[in-house]
Amino acid sequence: MIKPMAVKVLIKKDPRYPINLKGVRRKIIEILGDFGKKEKLEISLVFVGKRKAKELNENYRKMDYIPEVLAFPMNEVGPDGVIRLGDLVICFPLAREVAIKREKLVDQVIFELLEHGIANIVPGLNR
Repeated sequence: MIKPMAVKVLIKKDPRYPINLKGVRRKIIEILGDFGKKEKLEISLVFVGKRKAKELNENYRKMDYIPEVLAFPMNEVGPDGVIRLGDLVICFPLAREVAIKREKLVDQVIFELLEHGIANIVPGLNR
């Protein structure tokens, strides 16, 4: 398990989205620990609406739909020795819709999306 101080989690969200930020940070640290990551790490997470998610998907992936999660790998080592893994983008309104359809808590769906997204930005790993 990674020590919480070894992972810097940067999160940006709209104040209208009721997200358990402590739980999200804890889950990211847990997932990275499951992947065996022990280095000093940084990962960014942004919660966006449907319009922004679709715009990002069109601009960066040339796909015309609203994704639940997007992953933008970076995997660069900064001068401070911190490995910057990359950025994750989660469409909160779509995650909420999926939770309702699957009769799950929104947090559970977000955690699943985090695992999927992190698997796509950690080199050599894909669950």
